[in-house]
Amino acid sequence: MSEDSSFLVSSLRDLVSDEAWAGLVDYPVRHRPAGETLLWQGTEGTQVLALVSGLVKVVRTDRDGRKRLLAFRGPGEILGEMALQRGDVRLADVQTMSICKVTVIPADDFRRLVREHRLAEPLAELATRRLKEQTEVHDGDVRERLVMALLRLVEVSGGARSFSLTRDELAQHIGVGRKLVSKALVQLGPALVQAGKSRVGVVDVEGLRKALDGPAAA
Repeated sequence: MSEDSSFLVSSLRDLVSDEAWAGLVDYPVRHRPAGETLLWQGTEGTQVLALVSGLVKVVRTDRDGRKRLLAFRGPGEILGEMALQRGDVRLADVQTMSICKVTVIPADDFRRLVREHRLAEPLAELATRRLKEQTEVHDGDVRERLVMALLRLVEVSGGARSFSLTRDELAQHIGVGRKLVSKALVQLGPALVQAGKSRVGVVDVEGLRKALDGPAAA
């Protein structure tokens, strides 16, 4: 995998006008602590959240109890819109990884905003990009997957370098075992990434980008 591979993920804020985004955040801002579940898998879609600041993770629990960390979302994103569009229950939890500020948009208001600001096309584009992101995170060897995931985290978070994240969660995200993640972290080295029990720190972003062009892991 080369440095030309895209790891940048556009948020809805990047795809809509200032006026449209202002409409989505024109609701009382709620402050949420790290470690809180904002949206629950299996519940009906009665509202959409606009993420003003902070970082969240999207986690699905499969029928056999296994968890999959599907994605990370940062400022400028909306959360929970798919359940509204499908008229179905939510397919995953959304959990805060840091202190977050969100606005809560009732379902009817969200549908009205979609009509008034012609958001159907940007929402479709967003869904396509998210699908591409989830496909790419499982592309390449373990080291490449890990590097891509970390670079996306930095980008999505707006440049943060330290994340509340375990090796198990990284493994869930890139679709491998925990031991393989630990091995890849050793291969990258502490000059690029430092990982503790519950936090991961990106030390050198440019070094990680260059690592995508480095020799593949054995």
